[in-house]
Amino acid sequence: MKLTKISLAALVALGAFSSVASATPLEEAIKNVDLSGFARYRYTHTHEYDKQQENVKKANDAKHNFKMITNFKAAIDDNFFGVVGLRYNANDGSGDNAGTANTDGTDKTNTTDPFRVYQFYLGYKVGATTITAGKQVIGSYFTDDAVGTGVRVVNEDIEGLTLTALAFDALEGSGESDGDLYDASVTSQLNNYDVGNLYAAGIAGAYDPINFQLWYASLTNLADLLAADVSANFAITDDVSLGARLNYVNSTADASAKSKLGYNDGNFYAGELSTSLFGFDLAGGYIGWKSQDKGISAFSFEDQGSLIDAGEDVFDWTHAEGKGNFFYATSAYAFDKFTVGLDYVKGNIKTAGANNQDVKEKIEEFVPRFAYQYSKKLKFSSFYSFQTHKFANDVKAKEDKFRFEAKYSF
Repeated sequence: MKLTKISLAALVALGAFSSVASATPLEEAIKNVDLSGFARYRYTHTHEYDKQQENVKKANDAKHNFKMITNFKAAIDDNFFGVVGLRYNANDGSGDNAGTANTDGTDKTNTTDPFRVYQFYLGYKVGATTITAGKQVIGSYFTDDAVGTGVRVVNEDIEGLTLTALAFDALEGSGESDGDLYDASVTSQLNNYDVGNLYAAGIAGAYDPINFQLWYASLTNLADLLAADVSANFAITDDVSLGARLNYVNSTADASAKSKLGYNDGNFYAGELSTSLFGFDLAGGYIGWKSQDKGISAFSFEDQGSLIDAGEDVFDWTHAEGKGNFFYATSAYAFDKFTVGLDYVKGNIKTAGANNQDVKEKIEEFVPRFAYQYSKKLKFSSFYSFQTHKFANDVKAKEDKFRFEAKYSF
């Protein structure tokens, strides 16, 4: 995200970096502060149907989401810098939320939640090594935007290689972390379960046309993960390119997670072929996983991490159950400031049922997409996800989700 110079807005964070024994002139303090972040509005409407009774409505949920991330970065001297990040994240209900917890009639708009500090850390950079310590975005292969408190070290001394090591002893958990691992309605035991500390180390290489990543991570009381990710992209002409990617993750569950949460050892494997043709982006591939004894495996620790993914709501790599086999295809066409696309996912999941009999669920998802890049900083986008689930005895269930998003980045 591009950093831009600010003026009076920096006053919000100056207290963390300019309150020293001898006062710093305001003009001098402001000129060394950079601002980055985004402001985003989302409207999401979801229909869910009972999986045991065809077309019986289970939930109808609609909500407005308002989120703003504002990061202030201040240079302290030639080597040290500090970052304070503020986050606002609030949801308002919308319309008929039948099947949800909202039974109070008219939906309420949230006007009381304040901005809260979600990053507060000190950084030190010497040569090609950067060390950050404090409350910060974890930034690992197995997480998306989760926050923790700890230390992160990044080294780029070797051309084309990025070495990363991190240790976090306090994690954000269910605050904003995504995935059923943090969903109390799915893994209710987690409310009283200590997942432990997070340790990770990774190597990322970029040697055109080949890119690769090797990562090891341990969420000490949940699982140890080992991942390999290799991709290649070959530019044939200015308008034509071909690409390929392979993904593998081995998950070894902790003994306490096996007994208390139902997690188990597992393997994740995926491959993708892609091409760009005169404005068309096309990709197709296979995603599969297998959890020992058809249990549950964690292949990421928050959201989907950096693993291969497709569609919107079929996959959850924090809580992958049983054995899955899926094929998918994605397409997108960009013209002027517009982009239209379609994702298609189809496959099945086998889980353990009563009397050791497999339960097979067939899943199909269509996701049409649309985006409009109004300017370099402002983007409008939307998708509509249609899912069909088929069970034994021809029982069907359907789900659909619509989302509209407006996002301004700065």
